[in-house]
Amino acid sequence: MKNTVSIGLIWMLLFLVANAGAQENRFIPGRINLASENTNSPDDSTHNCRFWGMLASGSFNDSIKTSHLKAFKQLASSNPNGWGSGFYTKTIRGGFIPVINRGMWRADQDFLFDSSARMMLDNLTTCGIAHIRKSSSGYVNIPDPHPFYTKSLQRDFSMLFAHNGTLNKPTLISMLGTYTNENHYSYSGDDINDPNHDTDLYRLYLMKWIDEHPADGITTCLSNALVSLTTQMGTNLSYNFIMVSNYDTLWALCYNNTLSYSRETEPSGYVWEISSQPLSETGWVRATNYYLYAFTTNKATPDSIPVKDMGFGLPENIDKTCPLSFTFPNPSTGNTINIRIEAKESQRVSLQLYDSRGRILSNLSDIRIQSGENRFIFDIGLQKSGIYCLKLDAGKNSQTKKLVIVNGF
Repeated sequence: MKNTVSIGLIWMLLFLVANAGAQENRFIPGRINLASENTNSPDDSTHNCRFWGMLASGSFNDSIKTSHLKAFKQLASSNPNGWGSGFYTKTIRGGFIPVINRGMWRADQDFLFDSSARMMLDNLTTCGIAHIRKSSSGYVNIPDPHPFYTKSLQRDFSMLFAHNGTLNKPTLISMLGTYTNENHYSYSGDDINDPNHDTDLYRLYLMKWIDEHPADGITTCLSNALVSLTTQMGTNLSYNFIMVSNYDTLWALCYNNTLSYSRETEPSGYVWEISSQPLSETGWVRATNYYLYAFTTNKATPDSIPVKDMGFGLPENIDKTCPLSFTFPNPSTGNTINIRIEAKESQRVSLQLYDSRGRILSNLSDIRIQSGENRFIFDIGLQKSGIYCLKLDAGKNSQTKKLVIVNGF
């Protein structure tokens, strides 16, 4: 009996020593905690994670895609804090369901990464994404939460979403308003004030815009949401993301971070791959900064939409020779706008508020203004968050400007 106990203790010690050596370079739960997370190096604080995505229709070169996805884990040495993958697969009833796998260890040291990659390529119907994490974009002691899954409350649409970069969380919270109570918010079910949920809030913010603008296409909703977001947060942050849906589309944003894409032609259509950091430049096209891309299998080129400036999506006419001009807080909140008009002479003017579909939402006509500065309040009603257009008319002269409205509902 004593000999049996002694042998058991020896084997236990050998097991602990072997595992201690094997896990030396792994992410060990508890080493990074919420309190110390912001004390990491500047590189870590940017959450500069890496992602890979694929969109196909029917067939694709299995061996090439397998090698690409497995090569992705070579980046794990600089992105050691877990991995995640997700894809849509078709059910026997014709619907689509998301399949998500997550790992806590770094991808190049976790045998589950290869098996998950194999599962994705064997079973994906249209699209899938993979993510490896740098710094902690989720809680300690849980796998990497990317990709996040979100379902629309208003239409038959859902998405898998991954992001790299750092966003201002208080601003996101204010822009979401009560939407976090309506849609499922937290990956871990913890407090909304946790500092690690910028990606979680980011994907909810995009879905909120999709829900609040059901008449617009998904790409239009995303581009308008991003214009509004950068108006609030500025253009010095990194908003990069990759997003796939239960339909035949893959979206990717290049915003202050690297992004490349490649295309192959198959009998069933085009096959696209997206990478935040391809291991080779051969066959890859570098995406343009400040552009949102929409990839589909039936088009040889992606749709690309600029999202940095407020000038996207609505007509703007600013004639510098015009004898009058007007300014207003932008973005605005509430149901009134403080308007300031500078005029060279006394005259009558009118003001209209338009939505993105060209409909007049509010009109103030036959306003008498004097030469010089004029100030008044324009009642526009309580509008949903979005991009609108303000037009000032004065006879043959007019000024048209964009207005971003941010209301928490």
